[in-house]
Amino acid sequence: MTGRAIALAFFDPRHELQGTVRAGGALLFEQGRASSPPGEVDVHPAGEGYRAIVDGSLELSFSPLSPPLELGGSRTQVCGVAGRVKDATLDCLGTLVETTAAPVWAELDALRSLSGLWDADTALLASVRRPRGARGHGEELATAWLVHDGVPVLVEETRLSTVYDASGRQRSAGLELWLPEEDLPRRASGRALGGTSLELESGLVVNVAAFEWRMDGREGQGLYELTLHDEPAAA
Repeated sequence: MTGRAIALAFFDPRHELQGTVRAGGALLFEQGRASSPPGEVDVHPAGEGYRAIVDGSLELSFSPLSPPLELGGSRTQVCGVAGRVKDATLDCLGTLVETTAAPVWAELDALRSLSGLWDADTALLASVRRPRGARGHGEELATAWLVHDGVPVLVEETRLSTVYDASGRQRSAGLELWLPEEDLPRRASGRALGGTSLELESGLVVNVAAFEWRMDGREGQGLYELTLHDEPAAA
């Protein structure tokens, strides 16, 4: 087990399978159905990447394909993922996230973390923080990267809108990404393939959703995690 705060995620459209693994446990989405596989979780360094094992359920290797990209208290890398989940053999994309500065929840109402992966050279990664008492999107703190043709570009301005279901979980989302020296924004839209809510001992609630994203006429997959402190923030 590594002492670093590492979170791994994988997205396999062919098997309709997505999931996350970290020291506290694992979460799978199988054809949109969420489950937490039993068994001891082991996440440890392996070469330049990481290896994740959940006894009886999962054994995956994560090999970085991009440099670490800073996202407001964390570093994220796009990875190639290989191994197995239950009876499925995976060869897909994923992410490796290392938390470098834990959120100070006395200062935040909500934290949104998003990923969208299309291929080894195309990805969208974003983090949006809502300070305590913020009245709208204009007061949120957003950081985003767009990886295009393998080159990461820091987004100058990110606008995120979210539609929620009756339970307050994210159902769909839209992004406008304003890049340097471009007059019009890049746009991405997404919908939830499946989702669930996790209540943490700290009193936080994490709504985790596997997402299908569409950008430039192409479909990709990723995660949309919404962590809430006290009352949910408005869309």
